[in-house]
Amino acid sequence: CPVPADHPDVKVTAYIKDGRALLAIGSWARETTKVNLTIDWDALGLAPDTTALPAPAIKEFQDACTWSPDDPIHVLPLRGWLICLDKRQV
Repeated sequence: CPVPADHPDVKVTAYIKDGRALLAIGSWARETTKVNLTIDWDALGLAPDTTALPAPAIKEFQDACTWSPDDPIHVLPLRGWLICLDKRQV
């Protein structure tokens, strides 16, 4: 995966298409974890200075949230995030 997490109990799957990516983050940890993503920007066809990391609100799954590429992501126990990487709208 071109976007691994730095915690052994948190896994990431990346779905990549046309300079956009959907990250599915899942935690098997028993406690809230803070993870950092190591993003292979070339593999995604994106750049950190022009990419936002928003998680859209999904009823009964996740609240909306947005991170910058260097922000740690807090993941609740046995939960996860769906994050859409796309070029920022200027």
